[in-house]
Amino acid sequence: MMTTYARILNNRAVDVVTADPATLFHPLIAAEFVPVPDDVVPGALLDGDEWTAPPEPDPEPEPATPLEQARAAVIGAIEARKAEVLAAGYAVDQDGTSLHVAVHADARADLGGMAITALAANAGSLAWPDAYAQGWITTENIRIPLPDPGDGLTLAAGVGGWYAAVVQHARDLKDAALAAEDTAALDALDPDAGWPTTTTPAEQET
Repeated sequence: MMTTYARILNNRAVDVVTADPATLFHPLIAAEFVPVPDDVVPGALLDGDEWTAPPEPDPEPEPATPLEQARAAVIGAIEARKAEVLAAGYAVDQDGTSLHVAVHADARADLGGMAITALAANAGSLAWPDAYAQGWITTENIRIPLPDPGDGLTLAAGVGGWYAAVVQHARDLKDAALAAEDTAALDALDPDAGWPTTTTPAEQET
């Protein structure tokens, strides 16, 4: 008759075997095995002298339907396109040269700080700092001159409005994908269409 052995760690059976542990493990490990009832399986819990079988594993999730797979692919494409648009930055045409203002989280925080300073300068509470007047440094490492606070506000408002429009457009596309009732409706969605464009500060209203 075979004997069942197990190592018990934290009141849980591990390495359950029916052969002599000394023939299977290093002596230091084999010494940790003790005889256990034959119905003990890996993961069983020991409470006093009573063994409890481990809980049944959660059932495997149902495989995604073709519609769910298509929906996930479209939403993934929308998120990827949104990331590309934002990574490119807010475009500004300066003397025929296309420049871009970064819109990652730190850049937006910096723009917000500049806008607050511009509001205070416009109100006469402080002077417009020379560091801002020199210009906003673009991703091309070229400055966009901001000689007065109004220029700073125009740039900050343009960037903020464009960023919000990009996020909202992505949300609209994802909502449409989530509402699609069949793959034909998903196929009709174009993740590359309709993304907001930008205008130069000179073309925006102050």
